[in-house]
Amino acid sequence: MSRGRLGRYSLWQFRDFVIDRAIAILIIGVLWGYVLIAPLRTAMGPRLALNPSSPAWPLVIMVASSIVSLSVLIALNGIVSNDRKTGYYRFLFSKPVSAVLYYAQLFLVHMVGVVAAMLVLSAILHTIVPDFRIVNFLLYSALIYIAMGGIGFFLSVATRYDWLTLAAVWLGSYVLRDAYGAKPGLPGKLVQLLPPVHRLTDVANGMISYGSATVSDVVWLLGYGVVFFALGLLLLRQGSLAD
Repeated sequence: MSRGRLGRYSLWQFRDFVIDRAIAILIIGVLWGYVLIAPLRTAMGPRLALNPSSPAWPLVIMVASSIVSLSVLIALNGIVSNDRKTGYYRFLFSKPVSAVLYYAQLFLVHMVGVVAAMLVLSAILHTIVPDFRIVNFLLYSALIYIAMGGIGFFLSVATRYDWLTLAAVWLGSYVLRDAYGAKPGLPGKLVQLLPPVHRLTDVANGMISYGSATVSDVVWLLGYGVVFFALGLLLLRQGSLAD
């Protein structure tokens, strides 16, 4: 299959994303946001007088950033491993199609889908919290998709239980960095190899609230995701989906 024909197939990949994942992301995002924002709306009125200097603003950032992380987890769930478990790869690659190009394109299509879903959710939130900046939120969503999604892509190539492993790695990194990150010795050095999740709070607050964040934090998150995405593609090229 030529690259041009594979590129046109991205429309079908996007359609599958909308049906299989985007609807779930939107429903969960609306429900999650409503449960956390509704009490504030009841207390402060239909249009929340919130801005980055408000005491309740961190709650808005927590809600928004949590929805992004959960959406990326949904988007990356089984992105490669599902085809292996169900045997669909036999049909997908019965013709001369590069698995590396196919799944790289699928990764990008899912990124577009996540950002589009976040556009819908942020537009809804903006009507309630006018100071919530949609563009800033979309930039943060793209950053987290690359950082978290790159790891998820690698795990989906390497294991059949990618979503569970990704959740364990992402949440476990919080716990281990908090417990051993500041301690001297070998444990403190080893946790530095874990995903840089300790940067997320500052990055989320900076990017969503003001549209900027510490460059080193952004580069670290992007670099970590890109490296693992590249490792996933390398594993696809060197390995076999039938394994």
